Amino acid sequence: MSPASARRVLLLEGPPTSFFSVLVRHFEEADVPVTRVLLHAGDWLFARGHGISFRGRIDEFEPFLRKLIADNAITDIIYFADRLPYHRVAARVAEEVGVIPYAIENGYLRPDWLTLEPGGMGVYSRFPTDRGHIERIASDAPTIDDVIRYRHLFTNEAFHDVAYNFARLLGSPGYWHFDDDKPTSPVREYAAWVPQLLRRQIARNRAPRQLQRILKHNKPYFLVPLQLEVDYQIRDNSPYRRLSAFIDEVFASFARHAPKETSVLVKIHPLDSGLENWRHTLKRIKRDHDLTGRIRMIAAGSLQDMLDNAAGVVLVNSTVGLYALRAGAPTKAMGSAVYNLPDLTDQQPLDTFWSNPQKPDKEYVKTFVKALARATQLKGSFYNPAGMEVGAAEVVRRIKAEIGRSDMFVFPPPRLEAARVMGVNVR
Repeated sequence: MSPASARRVLLLEGPPTSFFSVLVRHFEEADVPVTRVLLHAGDWLFARGHGISFRGRIDEFEPFLRKLIADNAITDIIYFADRLPYHRVAARVAEEVGVIPYAIENGYLRPDWLTLEPGGMGVYSRFPTDRGHIERIASDAPTIDDVIRYRHLFTNEAFHDVAYNFARLLGSPGYWHFDDDKPTSPVREYAAWVPQLLRRQIARNRAPRQLQRILKHNKPYFLVPLQLEVDYQIRDNSPYRRLSAFIDEVFASFARHAPKETSVLVKIHPLDSGLENWRHTLKRIKRDHDLTGRIRMIAAGSLQDMLDNAAGVVLVNSTVGLYALRAGAPTKAMGSAVYNLPDLTDQQPLDTFWSNPQKPDKEYVKTFVKALARATQLKGSFYNPAGMEVGAAEVVRRIKAEIGRSDMFVFPPPRLEAARVMGVNVR
């Protein structure tokens, strides 16, 4: 490995908080030079204007980036949201010129964790798929720290998100060509959130009684946790363009092959904006498959209680999958996920899963989580001040150690071919 002092870091778009500013300070205190690119006015706001603004078109970004890397002798690039078009360009260019690209995101083991992974996540994860390799990584890994230290309020997260996106919109004349790659306008999402906040509170009040009634019946159910449709985990790491297509596939299979005494419990994502009327959508799809009386929906409640009592879990690639595996629940992943591996998730077809769901190998789950935490997870937060400091310090330590070149990772990403077979639009 090259000397730590030789590291020179480039930051692209960061999370909608001041985390990257904290990270810059930690790098500077460690004598690691940092260059920061501001892609839009939201970046500019949280960076307080400190950085190099890119105001060109997306097709002009690659030559801009190559020159910036060469002029500043960049060794590492860090970005949030690895499938943003600019970050896809950065990952490809980085590989071509010998720079290590890192994606930073909310943790796989959330809450209280962040992910720092070379290249990308999901399909593009370089974390190994071979069990022997994973066991070697875990062999001297520390015990998982499950204590939650860095809590933050939803209002804190909402405030930062609104400030970030409205700054981006209001400042768009200064960054006219920015490609946000979002299917929905933030204004439309925020407008949908106004009534959703009331519905969310009502759901939270009802959830304990609703879940108690479901468990009281003592009939087997399969949990189907939904994700955010606009998330890159759906758009770039699954074969589905819309979540309704996933639900239709699951319900069709369930209607044909699941034992008659079983039911499906659909859990709505806690940050769902309400743009999709899931009650209406679920009613329509269950009617199409003659499943009236066998489908329930819940919008809040204890995830752990749902997992502990479920006959199995069917999802796309949500981090709920890791919770499910750690709870010992049979889990069927329909998209590309870092944990979608033999002996962890059920590898049989969905049609046979319903009648014979296979539980994960408990010891391998523990091993996998230890290895994943050692290689890609770090304690910290994008919102909690103390968590930002701890997280930033650990990011700096790992960058200086060139963790992206360690033998804990595999290149090319080992999930690419399976994703193509699954129908994921690999790009």
